[in-house]
Amino acid sequence: MSASTSTSLPFAASEMGRNSLSRTFIVYTLGLFAVLGVIFIGILTKITWDSSHARAIRVTEAFFQATKRPFERAIWTVNADATLQLIRGLESLEVVETVWVETPDTGNFGNPPSEDRRRSALSYTLNSPSTILHKDMIGQVFILIDRNSISYEIVSTVGFIVTAIIVYLLLLAFVIRGIFHRLIGLPLSEIVAYLSTPRLIEDPPTQPLMPGRADEIGILASSLQSMVQRRHLDLQKIQEYQTNLEELVTHRTEQLKLVQEELIQADNLAALGSLVAGVSHELNTPLGNAFMAATTIKDSATHLDHELEKQTLSKEVLEEEVSRISDTASIIEKTLARARELVGNFRQVAVDRQSEKMRAFNFDHIIRETLATLQPTLQKTPYKLELELDADQVIDSYPGAVSQLVSNFVENAVKHAYEGRDYGTIRLSSRIEEREPAGGGAAEKHIVFKCRDDGVGIPEKNLKKVFEPFFTTKFGKGGSGLGMAICYQLATEALNGMISVSSKVGHGTEFTIEIPVTEPENKKAQKTTRKKVH
Repeated sequence: MSASTSTSLPFAASEMGRNSLSRTFIVYTLGLFAVLGVIFIGILTKITWDSSHARAIRVTEAFFQATKRPFERAIWTVNADATLQLIRGLESLEVVETVWVETPDTGNFGNPPSEDRRRSALSYTLNSPSTILHKDMIGQVFILIDRNSISYEIVSTVGFIVTAIIVYLLLLAFVIRGIFHRLIGLPLSEIVAYLSTPRLIEDPPTQPLMPGRADEIGILASSLQSMVQRRHLDLQKIQEYQTNLEELVTHRTEQLKLVQEELIQADNLAALGSLVAGVSHELNTPLGNAFMAATTIKDSATHLDHELEKQTLSKEVLEEEVSRISDTASIIEKTLARARELVGNFRQVAVDRQSEKMRAFNFDHIIRETLATLQPTLQKTPYKLELELDADQVIDSYPGAVSQLVSNFVENAVKHAYEGRDYGTIRLSSRIEEREPAGGGAAEKHIVFKCRDDGVGIPEKNLKKVFEPFFTTKFGKGGSGLGMAICYQLATEALNGMISVSSKVGHGTEFTIEIPVTEPENKKAQKTTRKKVH
């Protein structure tokens, strides 16, 4: 941040030199005065023109009134010389350009101008001087005012005023510039120099920028210096935070991993607890039947012993009791076999989940074992479970991970897929697919396992968050938000596969896992031996 400040401020200073605030202020001020001066000069010119023109008319009229009677006598006596002499006398006035006389009887005297200029001439009537006759009009005197002389006078007057205004504006500009430079220019230059200080934010100057100045510029300088000091402290904090950030992130990451592992372990233990409860409930039936059968055998043995003591045992009674004992023993054998199967499945699933060891196992067989432990829980729900298992393949992987994936998928469907419904079908399928690798070579086998339900589906906005840790729509209602996150971790890390989800609201959800097939070492050895024998 400081580097950009140090490189941009000199450029700003050079720009300020070309377009400084004082120059702009003076240009605007003088421009305003110039506009007002032009308006003033225009008004002054109009007033001066009107005044000079009116004065010229008054002078001309006064002189004409003094020569009016001689004009009338000269025209009445038809004295051309006297008339022309009077005309030249009027034309001798500075403000008069030309004079001529027009009479209806004796003609015109003087030199009349063009028709256009005649319209702007002053006209005066000449009457007969006879006291006997009526004073009829005997002619007209036309006087044309000399506008050039009036213009020259106005130009002289206005020119002097304009010169005075220009000198005044120049003096005013010089004075304003000096005052502005002292009061504003120099303080702003100090502020710019302060901002141009190298590494201003990293190492700001400690001395006050403008001590003792309490006007607006002083307040601005004080605020700017305070802001720089605050930025300096913020930069120090950021640098300290950046120094410790990596260590802090590593520490927090380790803590989050520990918390996540503890939550996953707790979730696994909770799942095992649920399996224990379900298997215990399921074992009650065969063990209860075995207990009843054992009681029946005991009663038959007691009855036979009693008959032997009394020596009243007959062949028919013996055969009947033996047949009864044999049937009861068959019942005991079947019920104990069922209990043994349940305990075996539970033991294998529990060992697989807790040991996290790689071993060879049949993929479909692990699914069936897991579903056997889930059967007591599923029997309490109205939902059906359908199987389409066609991946009868022995692989070398982690059976506990496969078992937990199946449990999480089924439990997730039961909890979330059929909200508001009392029916539904969960379908689990598996198959083997062979694919050619991208780089060429022999085809590779993959197990494609799918769990599909026909439930309410997942909205589009939640579909991308399904595998995020702690994301659940049942928060506070029994949902931990770890089920699908654990599935993602198991599928991608433990089984080295891929997991995906597709869903449409109202049409159900389908989870797909693709696992590369890794055959056990003994099978690989057997194949190699067979190839060598052939």
